Amino acid sequence: MKNTILAVSVVATLAGLGMSSIASGAVVVINSRAAWDVYVGFQGATVATENFQSFQIGYQPSATGTAGGTTWTANASLGQITFQELGGHRIISTALGGRTLNFTFAPGVQGIGGEMFGTNAAFAVVPAEITVTLADGTSYVNDQTSASDFVGFYSNGAAIASISVSTSTEATYVTVDDLYFATVPAPGALALLSLASVVGGRSRRRATSAAV
Repeated sequence: MKNTILAVSVVATLAGLGMSSIASGAVVVINSRAAWDVYVGFQGATVATENFQSFQIGYQPSATGTAGGTTWTANASLGQITFQELGGHRIISTALGGRTLNFTFAPGVQGIGGEMFGTNAAFAVVPAEITVTLADGTSYVNDQTSASDFVGFYSNGAAIASISVSTSTEATYVTVDDLYFATVPAPGALALLSLASVVGGRSRRRATSAAV
């Protein structure tokens, strides 16, 4: 199924984000972290962050971690992955000839975002054409020039199970700083949260009445 893609710039207004007309099953692509946060907030999603700080610097075939309730696995289509330091941040990157970094998520997430850019062999940021592709074929291509360049997706339909981040720029390695996972509680969990809120409110009112 072909997805509708909406690119939202940094200057997008809150009203515009809240009132955007999205077709059922569409995937929204947002290139601003602030705008992505606002958009996923309108969807009732919560966000968990993976900053890779728990991983040791060095090279390895793959890596697995957990952020919130999401378990992710990363590997490179060719060669190894590596964790390094960049500007006081822990980053994950391809290495040894690899130019595609793959992430899978269990369970799938409604939204995924991160700072995605290119680095050279010395792990310095360099301009690079970065392509981010979802499992359903939705993709976003942009010339990323700094470590703060953000790419985010939000699915209004099926959960996002994986992404691939690649570059066609020679002598450049795909690099990701932080990853942000947006999830929406299941209907049963939402009902329990609502019930807890109602019960909590009644308890507070009773306590206030008793104190008068």
